[in-house]
Amino acid sequence: MWQQVASVFHRGRLLAFALASAAMLCAGGAAAAEQIRIGGTGNALGAMRLVADAFRKQNPAIQVTVLPSVGTSGAIKAVPRGALDIGLSARPLTAEELKLGSTAFEYARSPLVFAVATKTGVRALTLDQVADIYSGKLANFPDGTQIRPVLRPIGEDITRQIKQMSPALDKALSAAELRPGMPFAATDQEAADKTESVPGALSATTLSLILSENRPLRALTLNGVEPTAANSASGKYPHLKGFFLVTRPDPSAAVKSFIAFMRSPPGRDILMRSGNWIP
Repeated sequence: MWQQVASVFHRGRLLAFALASAAMLCAGGAAAAEQIRIGGTGNALGAMRLVADAFRKQNPAIQVTVLPSVGTSGAIKAVPRGALDIGLSARPLTAEELKLGSTAFEYARSPLVFAVATKTGVRALTLDQVADIYSGKLANFPDGTQIRPVLRPIGEDITRQIKQMSPALDKALSAAELRPGMPFAATDQEAADKTESVPGALSATTLSLILSENRPLRALTLNGVEPTAANSASGKYPHLKGFFLVTRPDPSAAVKSFIAFMRSPPGRDILMRSGNWIP
């Protein structure tokens, strides 16, 4: 329960930061004719920063700011308020969220993976072994290092997806959430940081985050299948996370220009080289 409270508080602070940043950008908007503020799920930020960098080179008059992670819920709330021009969501909008004045489309998918630091010797696991890790039955990697699974907030998309991988994982992760002293991360970037720094850490993330942020993490082969974008696109690796772009129904000309670039061959190439595939 304390993890849920901490997560809500942390998300609130991040969303407040996004709103404050948007206000400052607007206050200085007299000098900048056009601007685009982007934010949302941490798993999509790295690739979107690369797209934004390439877009700026072609459109220097448009100011593009990619904010730190505010999560899917933060992005969905911020877009209709005008705090974000583009929100990045890890799920489609609900009927109630559509009524708030936003629209969304899926622009990419990336393998959902279990990752360890590259210095960790392990390269492959099965779903049953992952369940045993969360339950505590499998406590050490082959080199003897204690395994430290990094948990995410209860009810978040990535937590729900892990539980949907198998009944054993659902039961094991639900039990792990009740155990005191488990490593915990409120955001995708914090989970990656802890996986890099905590000996024996293992977390769920996406191939896109690892590649786009150049993280020293290894995406583990799962049930004998390597988690590549190609294997995900073919259905051979079935675990994936979809990324949705959220805007208001009447986005600005600058936002339309950014979306057009993202969908162009150069934009698509950046996304695909970052561990995504285009649905």
